[in-house]
Amino acid sequence: MPSTPASPVKNLARKALRISLLVALFMTMAGMGTYLALTLIIKGEDTVIVPDLVGKDVLYGLEILSDLGLNTRVKGTEYHDRVPKNHIIDQDPDAGAAIKRGRDVKIRVSRGTETIFMPNLVGFSLQQGRILLTENGLCQGVLSGMTSPRFDAGQVMAQYPPPGAIVSRSTCADLLISRGPSTPAFAMVDLSGLVLETAIRRLEQMQLTVGNIRTVHRAGAPLETIVDQMPPAGYRVATGNRVDLTVNRSNDGRSAGDAENADQVELFRFFLENGFLKKRVQVKMNQPPLSLSLFDDFLAPGQEIWLLVPKSGNPTILVYVDGQLVETRIM
Repeated sequence: MPSTPASPVKNLARKALRISLLVALFMTMAGMGTYLALTLIIKGEDTVIVPDLVGKDVLYGLEILSDLGLNTRVKGTEYHDRVPKNHIIDQDPDAGAAIKRGRDVKIRVSRGTETIFMPNLVGFSLQQGRILLTENGLCQGVLSGMTSPRFDAGQVMAQYPPPGAIVSRSTCADLLISRGPSTPAFAMVDLSGLVLETAIRRLEQMQLTVGNIRTVHRAGAPLETIVDQMPPAGYRVATGNRVDLTVNRSNDGRSAGDAENADQVELFRFFLENGFLKKRVQVKMNQPPLSLSLFDDFLAPGQEIWLLVPKSGNPTILVYVDGQLVETRIM
């Protein structure tokens, strides 16, 4: 039976359907393309490539990562024979990795080689030497001292290990410290028979220090004179050594430990002679085993000071004007 030709209406409908399908397919493909393009653009803006930081200075690495919007996290430090101190040993993520901005990049920093050359500390002060040792990861060992005419007091004279020796970190260096030039020694003079004030001036002329001043009663010896000293005459002493003196006084029957005298005080007065300029006046009390400063100030000519001092224990009052001993009194 012969086929019936399609009507014009059906042909038109088929064509319209095909066109609609093609248009829909085109719109779908266009939408997907746009979505993919936008996604790539957005991802491209939020993603950066991690630079190669290995071997770079840590400050340089911090600056580069900061410019890329990445955070730096130091995951540790360690000694390294090939990577210099304060340079980056390795990183995580590796160079070339793509990561989003704001992510962390972990780095490990070198502390330098584990063995170093011992620095030269000779001629430096002890404090400077300690700083150099600390900066190089070393420590101070045993300290010894001796006099030296070549080095000032407190300077490093010698060290062990010696300068330039290859040592490991945390090695301790033994140091020999100068005590300065040796002080000349001389024989102690005999102060027996001198009045106290004369004996003290003699000691100050010899640059010796007045120590304790005691009193005794020794029959047959002149009163108010030196009857004993320590160190004794002829003993070798050096500048600054201390000398104790014993003064002969009359025995009035009173004891330093009597309760009757324990709270008694006496008025000490000192008058500065007339002149034109103020002078520094120092009043010291020597009462074994103590030596106290009672007054230290500048006085105008004609001024007078009053001080209450204890009578018990026979304290000795020493008055200095501009560094010169002018009066000695045993209370």
